[in-house]
Amino acid sequence: MAGDSVDRAALIDLQRLLLPPALPPIGCTEAAAHYRAHNDVLRLGGDWYDLIDRPDNRVVSVVGDVVGHGVRQISVMGQLRAASNALARSLADPAEMLRVLDTFAADVPGAEFASAAVLMLDGTTTASIASAGHPPLLHVKAAGGHSLIETGRGPLLAIPGRRESATFDYQIDDIFVQYTDGLIDRRDRSVDAILDEIAAFVADAASEPCAAIGAGVIDRFAGDADDDVVVVVLRPRNHRSPDYLLQPQVVPTTTFG
Repeated sequence: MAGDSVDRAALIDLQRLLLPPALPPIGCTEAAAHYRAHNDVLRLGGDWYDLIDRPDNRVVSVVGDVVGHGVRQISVMGQLRAASNALARSLADPAEMLRVLDTFAADVPGAEFASAAVLMLDGTTTASIASAGHPPLLHVKAAGGHSLIETGRGPLLAIPGRRESATFDYQIDDIFVQYTDGLIDRRDRSVDAILDEIAAFVADAASEPCAAIGAGVIDRFAGDADDDVVVVVLRPRNHRSPDYLLQPQVVPTTTFG
């Protein structure tokens, strides 16, 4: 039993080391990231997130998920996260990022069939997005209502297929929620119904900081998740200000029965 405890702690520590130690202080985009590890140590997986502040004032948010669970998947996650971070700094098109990441993933055993989504905000009111088999972005509008951004979607990483970026408009103070499929996969409920409830929750909590919104989504909707869960909440602002410095991410938390 003591050995099991050591293994559990070691896996959680490994996940922490491979995720961002803190989000960068981007003053024009309020954001927060939350990660909840699966309760079963044998099912800890390869969900990841990252946020990059480009020198051209674009903000890039990347969320991904490696297929399977275990040490190997956690290691693959770290490699994909490092590669996508480097690509986000040099490439200004989400689809091009994923095309290069396809090539990288094809040479990393266990990286094939991973999903990833790249969201790029340009500091105005236009966003671009591309997805490799990842669940759609949730866009909760400050003026009311919400939508799922289904455009820009392509096959999973390292799978042949077309990659194209899509653009869409947003307004200042709209809220974006990126997530991994552990948040929405339930045997007894439809994905659409869960996302409608999450959108309503986010809209009701819109006056709260992104950190509180993300924590609320995790607490309310991920308690019975059968997988790891990542939630990233972003709220674009129209100018850079220290008032909007990003909150540090919440480190992986696991409760074992």
